[in-house]
Amino acid sequence: MSRPTATAFEAEVTAIEDLSPTFRRLTLSGPGMEGFGIDHHPQDLRFKLIIPPGGGEPVFDLPAFLADHEDPALSWYQAWLQIDENLRGFMRTYTVREWRDAERELIVDMVLHASTTGDGGPAGDWAANAEIGSRLHVIGPARDAPRGRGGIEFVPGAAEHLLLVGDETAVPAIASILDSLSHPPYRSGALTGEVVLEVPDARDILEISGPPGIDVSWHVRDGHDHGVLMSAAVRRSLQHAPGVTDAPAELDDIDIDAQILWDVPRALSSAARSSTATTPSTERPFYAWIAGEAGAVKEIRRYLVRDVGIDRRQVAFMGYWRKGRAEG
Repeated sequence: MSRPTATAFEAEVTAIEDLSPTFRRLTLSGPGMEGFGIDHHPQDLRFKLIIPPGGGEPVFDLPAFLADHEDPALSWYQAWLQIDENLRGFMRTYTVREWRDAERELIVDMVLHASTTGDGGPAGDWAANAEIGSRLHVIGPARDAPRGRGGIEFVPGAAEHLLLVGDETAVPAIASILDSLSHPPYRSGALTGEVVLEVPDARDILEISGPPGIDVSWHVRDGHDHGVLMSAAVRRSLQHAPGVTDAPAELDDIDIDAQILWDVPRALSSAARSSTATTPSTERPFYAWIAGEAGAVKEIRRYLVRDVGIDRRQVAFMGYWRKGRAEG
């Protein structure tokens, strides 16, 4: 009999900080988060927020639902989808910006999406209207659960030249990854690389920095099509990246309107895995982590793998969202 791998917690908003027109930082805590836990740096760890229907308080007992789910023929997620959304709410995926274990506080930076109609969707609307004391459910790791690396896609192995690319939806994950690079197992001064961030407004440029050797550049969309600026920046950055073969390779096509673009190989090439501190930098292939709007990510994926010939085992591509389509 299968048991759900997810654990649900009731969280309360205990602090709110508007970082910019696009980013709103929420601190989620409260008695219901006592069982939540991460015993390592979160890096780009994903978790789920269950947005209450109508933007109000949770009306569905999600923790009890997950604890009671025992149908071997139906996953808990499939069973959850069968419940009226006006009761269960809406599930959205976010990355942990920071976890403060002693305080039992989960920090999440939420993007306030805005369409031409002014509708930011359930998550954006909820974030924009959240107040101290607002409640919702969180699905994430339990502090007493067996530890693993589930939900983390940043796996650079021994590669020491990094390329991190993302739009505003990936900024929180990249900021967390950059913070992790200053902690073991990464060696101070051993890494080089570039971070390319694309945001809609100049006021969205945040104080984010990496360790020495990692350069961070911001690109303000300001009317340009989504992904154009970060794609151009990637092409410029590869002129200086070690391990680039410039040998075109075959690449399967993905219909991003019908499929999720999520290509996250967890093994680097043998050259990267076997490199050491004494290996010349030109022999250490770089590792790339690309996330954001699926159309933009797909274009960069095509360029890196098909046009330039970078080993797919050295690149993680993630379509966090798709223009015109809601998650789920």
